[in-house]
Amino acid sequence: MSHSLDSRTAQAEDITEHTRWNFAVIASESTFFMAGLAWVEPSSVLPLFIGMLTPSTVIIGLITVLQRLGWLLPGIFMAAVLGHRPRRLSWLRYPVLLGRLPLLAFVAFLWLRGVADPPAVIWFMVIAYTSISLGNGVLGISWNDIIAKSIPSWLRGRFFGTMQFATAIAVFGVGLVVRWMLGPRGPGFPTDYTILFTLMAVFLTVSIIGCWMVREPIRPVLDKPQRLREILGSALPLLREHSGFRALVLIAALGFGMSYAMPFYMVYAKKELGVEDQIAGIYICASTFGGAIASIWWGYLNDRRGPRAVIRGACICITMTALTALILAPAVTAAARFLPGLADALPYLFALVFLLGGATIGATWMGATNYLFELASHQDRPRFIALMNLLSAPGALAPLLIGWLLNYFRFPVVFSLMAAFGAAALLISLGMPLPTVADHEQSVPLSPAG
Repeated sequence: MSHSLDSRTAQAEDITEHTRWNFAVIASESTFFMAGLAWVEPSSVLPLFIGMLTPSTVIIGLITVLQRLGWLLPGIFMAAVLGHRPRRLSWLRYPVLLGRLPLLAFVAFLWLRGVADPPAVIWFMVIAYTSISLGNGVLGISWNDIIAKSIPSWLRGRFFGTMQFATAIAVFGVGLVVRWMLGPRGPGFPTDYTILFTLMAVFLTVSIIGCWMVREPIRPVLDKPQRLREILGSALPLLREHSGFRALVLIAALGFGMSYAMPFYMVYAKKELGVEDQIAGIYICASTFGGAIASIWWGYLNDRRGPRAVIRGACICITMTALTALILAPAVTAAARFLPGLADALPYLFALVFLLGGATIGATWMGATNYLFELASHQDRPRFIALMNLLSAPGALAPLLIGWLLNYFRFPVVFSLMAAFGAAALLISLGMPLPTVADHEQSVPLSPAG
């Protein structure tokens, strides 16, 4: 069955006055942002840096959780602020600027003080990453709303696919540099990580400039402000009466949180498989290659079959990533009895986990975002986005939970649990209804009383 968008929808969602400009600008600034994060990649490089300062795996989970919560929670307040405002661009520009200033201060701290005081370095770094996430959380509704208003639904798969493919190419180059930087020929610790954080700051600064270049189309908004209490009060009716929204929340809470547990695969590779630090660059390249190849497929699948198909693909990838991490080492060990040289290749074969993980992130983002866009009208979109972020927040706690579980259970047990959550999300996705496209006409009938 083809995507639910028909010819009448395509005509109603024609190219807008800012489509081409925002397509290029937003895709470019997002590429710089995500490539910037790759210099100290949260799933591979950052755990290595933290491991130089503390043996705690909880800190790794804490940073990942704070990143996710910082992105998710501010949206509920921003929905109340923005729902009745036709112009939301300033709520994109200033949060992105202010949210990234602590990173610049952290980079200056590293150059001036180094890592002589590990607790201070860790907490300064936690503050910098949390500030970036909070800034993204504040601007998230404006950023998504501008995309939804200026990129028609039949073009969004191509838009997100282009963004992810460009990011993958950029991150591939970043991974090669990171591999050299952390290798035996690099400048050595802590200069290597100080340079990486500096490059991260440079790329994120370019992203800030891009956000200030975005143009905003004006579309219908609410007649009057919605109070926070009204928005929160609409959550239960929305979950009860809207099966598509309910399924999306459950999938995000159960399954998508597992896609942010990639740092623990790097911890496993280092602790259990004896992988050297410079192999992290290879894992970044593997994750990037998986994301690049998958982005083309996810974009095509979204525009041809709809975001529901992309969500199902994401759930499959989440499950397969955990299962691969679970069985790869025992399988290679067993096969090495007949092919002795195969054991030496295990650190490189483990890149398959990051290949699958790289394909997962793009699918979760593209599928969930586009599905949500098609559920809500222009007027209801801020509320839908905010409630989706709030209700799926438990999934953001998954990395912290995993870090805690690893203090009591071995990696195979934890990986089995992760695969089970991915499988549960897949089962829910199989019952998801086709989204009702409401981008261009009326509001869906679940507005809170007011």
